[in-house]
Amino acid sequence: MSVPSTEPAYLFEDRQTPRGWHVQWITYDSGFEIAIFSGPNARERAIRYADGQYGNFEEVSLSAYP
Repeated sequence: MSVPSTEPAYLFEDRQTPRGWHVQWITYDSGFEIAIFSGPNARERAIRYADGQYGNFEEVSLSAYP
């Protein structure tokens, strides 16, 4: 497991890959970790991963960004 942080992991859909989901976490030293999920049930698998790996996560919508 990663070094504990007070920051949540972020879960978001890939804007360029249909059914692709990313989990991103900013580390305590300003680095980041990212996990990419694709295919059937990608969102559900990403949620399970984020919850199990980081415990604290937020789903973010990137549709508001160009």
